[in-house]
Amino acid sequence: SVGAVIKYKYENTEPAQFLLLKNRRGFWGFPQGHKEKGETELQTLVREVREETGIDDLEIQSHIGKIIYSFFKGDGMRSEKEVSFYFATTGTKQVRVSDEHIDFTWASLKEAFSLLDHAKLKQILDKGHRKGIY
Repeated sequence: SVGAVIKYKYENTEPAQFLLLKNRRGFWGFPQGHKEKGETELQTLVREVREETGIDDLEIQSHIGKIIYSFFKGDGMRSEKEVSFYFATTGTKQVRVSDEHIDFTWASLKEAFSLLDHAKLKQILDKGHRKGIY
């Protein structure tokens, strides 16, 4: 899978604002999704962001890193998922969430850390911050 940490780029005042989506289970996270056959990671990223947020204006800046996590599928089987995350900016603050999500917010870095439920997502946000990407 491929995911995006998206920052609103026209906010001249601190703090910077990052897009978070709330899924149907009530957890906050970043736009992300599976690669389709024949897609590159960046093509997947652009498509998934468009599908999940309605945002077409996306400037991919850099690769942040990968996370791997385990989860249980609907049939009770344990599965592992690898997600490659990229940092991107947008000039669009309007978001239209897909039926995969129930809400969105633009959050400061500090707010994002407190809203994110999964430790691995906090790690990817922290990694980009420590690298000086945002």
